[in-house]
Amino acid sequence: MGIMSRSTALKIAAVLAVLVAIIGIALYDLPNLVLGADESESPFGLVIGSFTSDVLALVAAYGAWRAQKWGAVLLIVVNAFWIVQAITSLLVDTAAVEMVFSSVMLVHHIVVITLCLWRERVVSAA
Repeated sequence: MGIMSRSTALKIAAVLAVLVAIIGIALYDLPNLVLGADESESPFGLVIGSFTSDVLALVAAYGAWRAQKWGAVLLIVVNAFWIVQAITSLLVDTAAVEMVFSSVMLVHHIVVITLCLWRERVVSAA
């Protein structure tokens, strides 16, 4: 029975973070950035914050993929921020679709943080 290595856990975390960041950039950040502050569907500060966290996630994923400690730490910080966003959305949004999306994202962020904190088990010689 093989146990996942820390390196593998960090690579999985990096891939998951990149997927969410790219989806966020493509479907939310860029369309709203192109519209500008006056025509954006969301408050523009939120759009800038979202774009910033998505870019930071990409940078963190690069570091995590290379098994760098700073990458794992930054990925934890970004996902902790995203957890706050997901919980806030769950508490504020009433639309079922948005609640399901926020719930899925909450699980995603917890999984990524768990993978970043992954430690290999040391088998002792008994």
